[in-house]
Amino acid sequence: MSKQIKVRKPAKAKVATNADKAEKLWLAGLGAVSVAQKMGAELAENMISEGKAFQVRSEKFARKVSTDLRKKIESRVKPVKARLLETRKSAEATFEKGLGRVLSYAGIPSKADVDALITRVDRLSRQLRAAK
Repeated sequence: MSKQIKVRKPAKAKVATNADKAEKLWLAGLGAVSVAQKMGAELAENMISEGKAFQVRSEKFARKVSTDLRKKIESRVKPVKARLLETRKSAEATFEKGLGRVLSYAGIPSKADVDALITRVDRLSRQLRAAK
């Protein structure tokens, strides 16, 4: 009543099959590396040319946006500048009026008074020279 154990031979075939698969996997990996090397240079050249084209497109876009933005800013700033100039002139006139009043109360002549006096003195000096 002893049992007989049979040794199976397919076990060696299975080991050989796994070795074949491993070798094929190794060769596939080497093939992938080789293809990547061959296509790598071509891919790099394509990326470089695409990068140059993109740079040109983005510079054109930036110039266009910059020009449009400058025009919009100038159109918005122009009326503000004009109003600011008007306000400044008005403030200067008001200040000069007030200062002129203060100076006249203090008995200090204005620039116009001084200029008129200088003109009168010049005229009198010429008359005196002419009379001699």
